[in-house]
Amino acid sequence: MSTAPAQKLPEGVFPTMITPFNDADGTIDYPTLDKLIEWYIASGCTGLFAVCQSSEMYHISNDERLQLAQHVKDKAAGRVSVVASGTFGGPIEEQAAFVVKMGAIVDAVVVLVNQLAGQQEDDTVWKVNAQRLLDLTGTVPLGLYECPEPYHRCLPASTLQWCAETQRFIFHKDTCCKTGPILEKIKAVRSVGNTPFSFYNANVATLRYSLQKSGNGFSGICANFYPQLVSYLCKHFESSVDAVELQNFLSVAENVVMFKYPVSAKAFLGMFEGLGISTRCRKPNPPELNEEEMLKLEALHAQALSVFCACVNPVRSITTRLALLLCVRARTSRSCLRCELKSN
Repeated sequence: MSTAPAQKLPEGVFPTMITPFNDADGTIDYPTLDKLIEWYIASGCTGLFAVCQSSEMYHISNDERLQLAQHVKDKAAGRVSVVASGTFGGPIEEQAAFVVKMGAIVDAVVVLVNQLAGQQEDDTVWKVNAQRLLDLTGTVPLGLYECPEPYHRCLPASTLQWCAETQRFIFHKDTCCKTGPILEKIKAVRSVGNTPFSFYNANVATLRYSLQKSGNGFSGICANFYPQLVSYLCKHFESSVDAVELQNFLSVAENVVMFKYPVSAKAFLGMFEGLGISTRCRKPNPPELNEEEMLKLEALHAQALSVFCACVNPVRSITTRLALLLCVRARTSRSCLRCELKSN
């Protein structure tokens, strides 16, 4: 268990990590996970959110949750921060015991807010249970995740302010997806003053807005497709031209990203990033992608490369730009990277 005061997490992108599984037996594919971690870090991510819904956290055991978090933490080796979920239902005492175990591994243990009160219970009940969890977990740094399953509970600004005042919560993944509540929450947290609480938006359509209102970064699913783009936006959100163009692309592209996720993310990474990742999932009856849907992923990659060249790393010649697009058609992402690197 951590005994040091909670430290503020870095600003930027905390991708909701997907978990690679072996085709043969469905076990966690750790060699491919290692490649994925290196890819996230090389793409500019400042943190990693392991053991989350994208990781299929509800379909792995407690032992696997701890092992997965430990592996990510060890592989990251201090280069980026690592957070992981630690509350999966049951009595608060049992949840607290698991938080302590996870707290010995990661930089912050993320509380699934829908696990501290029933769907019909109000925030008074939630705060009582949250305080009990705080009392039972010493000084373990905590986070919050408004996870949409098993039901979607969004915390109001007043409750988020209370969390910030405890000085224990240092990570918040917000999923309200509305500019009004986002602004209210950020204002409430900032009113606390000296707090390590950081606000990470999960909704890419409102990402630039939240950054402009002093949000701290992004923790959403499209960081499993093009973390380079969201990392760039988090750093350059005030750029009048590039940021607007990039935000527009991310908002529209999310319609493809969300479809049959996380199968879509695994297929995308397998086709274009050379990670050798399988589309195998633990979730029962995962959907399969048909030819039309695969073509949409191919088009998404082509558009992402075009936006990358225009906003993040402008290509010096039309010839090189054409070579990039031809590489996409051939589905050889390594060639795309070579073409992009040769342009500099």
